[in-house]
Amino acid sequence: MGTEHSHEVAQDAPERVPGTLALLWLLLWRPVDLHYRLHGAGIRCPGGRIGQLWREQGQGNRAAGVYARRMLVLLLGISPVLSFALGLALHAVGVPLAGGWGMTAVLCSVMGLFLALTTGLAAGMIMGLMASLAMVVGLHGVAAETFGSRMGGMAAAIMGACLGMVGGVCAGSIGGLARGQGLSVNRVQVGAIVLSLVPMLVWGTGGAWRLGGAVAASSLVMYLGAAFRLPLYPGEALIQMVAFAVERWTGRPTLRWSPVLHHNLSYLRYPFLRAHLALAAHTRPKEVLEVANACLKSPGNSMLGWPWVLAALAQAEAATEARKSAGGER
Repeated sequence: MGTEHSHEVAQDAPERVPGTLALLWLLLWRPVDLHYRLHGAGIRCPGGRIGQLWREQGQGNRAAGVYARRMLVLLLGISPVLSFALGLALHAVGVPLAGGWGMTAVLCSVMGLFLALTTGLAAGMIMGLMASLAMVVGLHGVAAETFGSRMGGMAAAIMGACLGMVGGVCAGSIGGLARGQGLSVNRVQVGAIVLSLVPMLVWGTGGAWRLGGAVAASSLVMYLGAAFRLPLYPGEALIQMVAFAVERWTGRPTLRWSPVLHHNLSYLRYPFLRAHLALAAHTRPKEVLEVANACLKSPGNSMLGWPWVLAALAQAEAATEARKSAGGER
């Protein structure tokens, strides 16, 4: 049974559906939190197709209709505008692009709408948006020989990197929203392999095996990096270390600085987070429980979740009671 059906759906509450830009932000960074927030608004199938959401609206679920309309605004309105702005910005700084990138942005939105009708609204929106932005560089930049010969190694690497980035980011966000948890490591690896086979077969059947292999290798590396959010990890790890050091040496409460509260899809453990939780357990148990709940949504930090935290809170409570008893005896 899918995790999206593993908890009870609340009554219709359209006011709990995030705003248009907030939806995009949460889908990229906190898709698991968004899954539960939409369930809390009364939406039974956050990752469902447009038809499913409209049926929910027809059954009196206003939240489903609000959610569908805001996602369509992102797909059909904001996505082409962002892609057009990217193209203009590149043109302004002198980066050559092959003509027609504005039409490509429109076609990507149409492709996203088709996916929204057949696969899932969130899948169509994020795929349409990411593909539109990536193709400005990965298709029109390569076609204009911005990165050297369009059949050369650099052009192939850029093309594959754009393909892998779209696949990796979309896989994490779509999976987190639909399932209420991040994708397993095995699922990410399988997705990377399947995606890398596509350019290999496309160019290989045309006799350009070397180019296809370069695109495939680049897309495989970028897919894994994007799906596991590896480029973000050094900065997030530094923030977590600084947050712990500040609270450890100054006493200022900084547990809410932890990236685990703001990013659901990190596959690597944050350094000193366990020590930070233990340090805060003595004075701020509710905050510690909130962070522990966030850890359960983070694939790399799930082992820092409830069992250990509950034990740490019990020890902190016992130590507090012992101090009170010692003070009373005096």
